Amino acid sequence: MADESGPGPGASPAGRRRGPSRGARIAAIVAGLAVVGAGLWFGVAGGGNPASTPSTSPSSPAVNPLTGEGPGGHVLAVKIDNVGDAQRIQSGLNSADLVYVIQVEGGLSRYLVVFDSSHAPARVGPVRSARQTDIPLLAPFGRVGLAYSGAISGLLPDLAAANLQTITPITRNDLFSNGGSSPTYIQPAQIFAAFPDLAQTQDVGLRFGPEPAGGTAASSASARMPSARFAFTASGGKWLVSVDGHAVVTIDAGQANADNVIIQHVQVVPGKYTDHNAGHADNEVFSQTTGQGSADFYRDGKVWHGQWSKPSDGSPTSYTVGGTPMNLAPGRTWIVLEG
Repeated sequence: MADESGPGPGASPAGRRRGPSRGARIAAIVAGLAVVGAGLWFGVAGGGNPASTPSTSPSSPAVNPLTGEGPGGHVLAVKIDNVGDAQRIQSGLNSADLVYVIQVEGGLSRYLVVFDSSHAPARVGPVRSARQTDIPLLAPFGRVGLAYSGAISGLLPDLAAANLQTITPITRNDLFSNGGSSPTYIQPAQIFAAFPDLAQTQDVGLRFGPEPAGGTAASSASARMPSARFAFTASGGKWLVSVDGHAVVTIDAGQANADNVIIQHVQVVPGKYTDHNAGHADNEVFSQTTGQGSADFYRDGKVWHGQWSKPSDGSPTSYTVGGTPMNLAPGRTWIVLEG
């Protein structure tokens, strides 16, 4: 599936086929970031301080069920580019509650990153296109925001029918930098202000608490997709993220890291739609997150092997070891959907 780059009628090719003009724009952005102060780099309409985030409402959970720490808040999910040059200009990953790693066409990957309004970063991106996998994956979260740059035409009715507040440059150009042209970023504070009724953080199946019995010492974790490799290295209670042998270093917060890593083994099957935007058919894929399968859980320098189960699209996902809920360490979790 080729990513649509913004509100225009055409679509930019998938990450592996980007032309020199996009590379030139990325180089210019990197240079600009080195000179311009971090919350002032791009001007998204709407004003306000890009470094500020709205306070949580009185109904926010006292303990965030997505992280097991701090208050909850309103929820925004964002599709983030993870191919080629985009890895040099990623922003916001280390402020996420959850990062889902999803296989897309050509064996490549994209991130679906979940934030809540209690500690959202100043900016997030580069934002790219939605996929079929996103819809059932987000169903247990309630009517949250989903910010993305575009989608192939066949998927648009499904996105419109889903229980999501879709946020795109087509409908809210003012909330995306560069007029929505790739690479584009969003400021979560502006989105939370524009959509104050987004769902609050709620139970999607994660459990947090003391380290369970058992577990095997593990200094690293790894996962593979046909055209992507992920590694997580234990370091001081965190797991440092690398992709294709290179550390993922964000432009706002250093190397991407997690408190927990879940390798969730799923079936990856042909998707409902075929994308023709790149001048030839590109087969979409769909990761089945409704059902059950095995999972590997990494926390505190150890690994546990267990199961995941989600009986319906809207159900929470149960993560267990030996039939007992798997306690995660409070903090950020990366979940790799490995086929």
